[in-house]
Amino acid sequence: MAGLTARAAPASAQAAQAVPSRDRTRIAVVVAGANFVLYSLMTVAGWAGWGGLQTAITHEHSALGVAVDGVVVLLVNLAFGAVVIAGTLAFRALARRWPARILVVTCVSAVASVPRILALAAISSTPSGGAYVAAVGTLGLAAGVVGMSAGLLAASLVDRAWTEQQRREEEALRAARAVEELQDEEIRVRRLVFDQLHGTLQFHLVTVTAGLDQVAEQLEAAGDAPRAAAVRRWAETLEEIREDDVRSLSHSVFPSGADLGPQEAIGLLLRRLPPQVDASIELGDRYRDLVAEAGLRMPMAERLVVIYTVEEAVTNALRHGRARTVTVRADAEPTADPDRWVFVTEVDDDGTGPTETAPTLHGLRRHLERIEYRGGTLELGTNTGGGGRLAFRLPFTADPTAPGR
Repeated sequence: MAGLTARAAPASAQAAQAVPSRDRTRIAVVVAGANFVLYSLMTVAGWAGWGGLQTAITHEHSALGVAVDGVVVLLVNLAFGAVVIAGTLAFRALARRWPARILVVTCVSAVASVPRILALAAISSTPSGGAYVAAVGTLGLAAGVVGMSAGLLAASLVDRAWTEQQRREEEALRAARAVEELQDEEIRVRRLVFDQLHGTLQFHLVTVTAGLDQVAEQLEAAGDAPRAAAVRRWAETLEEIREDDVRSLSHSVFPSGADLGPQEAIGLLLRRLPPQVDASIELGDRYRDLVAEAGLRMPMAERLVVIYTVEEAVTNALRHGRARTVTVRADAEPTADPDRWVFVTEVDDDGTGPTETAPTLHGLRRHLERIEYRGGTLELGTNTGGGGRLAFRLPFTADPTAPGR
């Protein structure tokens, strides 16, 4: 299960407002303004090419006068663009649907075109003739519609992209919250089954075993030795079931010592190994200091990942590597986030180690997937002595409410 910390997902209405109104307005103004600046420069070139430059040279008789006429043409068109932008925003075009937006932009551009044409006509160097006036008026109207519509379109696209991003984040948060709830429920059920196996079932088995011992004693007192021996064999079988099968099953459901901390659970795991195996756990100074001074608490979900991964590594070392010495080294490394840490673990053994450069993980595959899901890494290789080494890094967020250490 994934150890994610989920927050309450925002409401759908909030997601629809991914881009604030003022930001959408700013985007529309910037894009439309850039279009109108380019159009204004083009109108100066059109004025010069249509004969306005030659007329200015003829009338003004000075370079300064020609430059002034060109600047006036530029300013008139810039003012036209500013009026179109201001008028469109004044009629709240961004809050309307696209047909209404186009209608607003067209009407504003048409109205703004009238003073623009009059202002251009008042310039002495403006070419005369109805064709020029018609062309300038039509191009101005088209430029107003296209330039402002482009600004509105850019604002809409950005708004849509931000809204989609917000929707995806909302879905991710909901999924994370669902995973966290499933994870909490899984741990709760594991605890419940563990308590039933470790407590209730074992108590019943111990009670039945004690009863069988009493029956065996009574049979021996009555002189029925064969039946007493048979009853004692059944009592021994029940005791073996309790010690081996029930304890093993309860550990598989919820590791012993997990409530105390990962190091305690790993220590109990190593102590259950056969006596001929030399097993030990070494904790780094940083982790010891964090536990002792800062009260570092690893969430239960990450603890289970650590414990079961170490258990799988130890099992593989004994079963496949024929190891007789197993050493578990663990420490914690800080991250940029003061509440975020990385649990670093190495499991070394003196066995044969993997023979392949990129060994197949087999049983470790599911542990790799769980660790990578949490942003960690897992590697299987050899140590300096030629034995096997399993190293993994597991990020976790410190949880002061978690039990143990």
